[in-house]
Formats: sequence, structure tokens, C-alpha cells
Amino acid sequence: MIDTIRKVVVTGGEDLRIECVQSKSKRVSLKKKYKIIKKVKEHHKKKAKEAKKLGLHRKPKQEKDLGIPNDWPFKEQKLKALEARRARALEEIQQKKAARKERYKDQDFMLLRAQKRKLGLLEDDDDVSSKRQNFGDGSNDVSTSLDNSYSAFYKELVEVIKASDVILEVLDARDPLGSRCVDMKKMVMRLGPEKHLVLLLNKIDLVPQEAAEKWLRYLREELPTVAFKCSTQEQKSNLGWKSSSKAGKTGNLLQTSDCLGSETLIKLLKKPRDQEIHHSWGYWPT
Repeated sequence: MIDTIRKVVVTGGEDLRIECVQSKSKRVSLKKKYKIIKKVKEHHKKKAKEAKKLGLHRKPKQEKDLGIPNDWPFKEQKLKALEARRARALEEIQQKKAARKERYKDQDFMLLRAQKRKLGLLEDDDDVSSKRQNFGDGSNDVSTSLDNSYSAFYKELVEVIKASDVILEVLDARDPLGSRCVDMKKMVMRLGPEKHLVLLLNKIDLVPQEAAEKWLRYLREELPTVAFKCSTQEQKSNLGWKSSSKAGKTGNLLQTSDCLGSETLIKLLKKPRDQEIHHSWGYWPT
């Protein structure tokens, strides 16, 4: 094995001279190698000893829980309180996990919020969230099923409104304002002027005539409103048509078993097709 590498150096001038220069090898003898390793080890050992004296790498002592002594007064009550506290903590953790899973799975509710935002009904989400929080004290399964049914009903309602030209909102004559949905008008207005909303005041035979007339005047100031009374006859054997002019001549109009308001409603529904609709929302020429 060649220990050194010879270099040839040529010097110029009259006399050419060749010199051989030997380069030093980086190899170290084993004696020197192990000596260096020993010194480094001793140095590290010395530094570790000094650090131990100063307490730089000392771990804090963990105090052991010795428990409650047997002669401690009210030991059983203390143990029960600790167990109840531990159970409450575990229950809170489980509830947080369940709520987190519901937030991830509740994509229908997020879709509902997006549709409400598009229709301009996002302000009603606070009421929905407050109702959900108040109802959250009960069963989680019941609240989840209610949210899913509400989302499904809302999506179906939006599709029906989009596919319809005229929307009939049936109101109970005994409580018209309580049976009316204010959001329905907002949704129809948001979808454009070609959509129309008609109020159908049903069950007028269950209220006094003066009350029904006052409600009609009040509702007609805002939207087209039709007074309606369903037929109470046996439909299989007594199906037929009856003109409203003849029925109007009788004094006891509300006491009959005939359907009232159907012809007015049909005429009102035909007007958007037969005549031009006013630009003012929800009204047709009379």
C-alpha cells in the first residue's frame, strides 16, 4: 500500500531540477485514536457531573396521591363527591365529542343555511338556533330527527315554490295571523315578480260573519285573499257544480254544506294567464 503520494515539481531556468515532495497522510495511529476517544468521554462525564450538581437536568418530583386516610371524618361523603365530579367530567367530554360529530355530519343544516342566505332569510337562523339550544336539554336523538325533518321540509318547500307560478297559503279563519307564515311572502318575493301569493281564508263557517269580513278587509290590503268554506257533503254521491249567484241569494250561506269560494279562486287563478300582470308584486287587475 502506498503511504504517500509523490508530487513532481519542475523549476525553470538553465538547469532543470526535479524535486519530489511527499504529502502528509491523514491516517492516525490506533494509540492516538483511542486516546482522543478517552479524553472526549472524560470531558463529557465531567460536564454531566457538574450539571448534576447544579441541578440543571433534574426532573421535578411527582407527589404521590396517598389517598384519604381511613380515620378521615366524612370519608364516604368525600369519596362520593369525587366520584360524582369525575363522572360529570367524563359526561362533558362525551357530550363535546357527540356535538363535534353532529357538526360534521349535519350537512343538511349547512345547506339549509345556504338556501336561507340566498333567499334573504338568514335573520331567522338565530331563532332556530335558540330553539335548538332550548330543546337540547332533552334527548339528542329527538333533536337530530327534528332538525333533519325541518331541513327536508324546507328543501321540499323551496322546490315547490320554484316550480309554481301561484302559491296558495291556507289560513285558519279562527286565527289567521297565528296560522300564517311570514317567511312565505319573503321567499316568494325573492324568487321574482312572476311568482304570486294568494291567501285562502278557510273555515269561515266557524267564525261570525262580521269577523270574517273584517279579516278579509285586513288581509286584502296586503295580498289577494279569498274566503273559503269546504264542502261537508258526502262527496261520492253528491258531486256537482252550483253557481255562486244562486247560492248568494240565500240568507244562510254559511250554513249550507256546499263549497264556497271555489269559483272566485278559480277565476283569480285564471287571471295571470288571461291578462297582463301588474308590476306591483302579488296583485292582478280586477
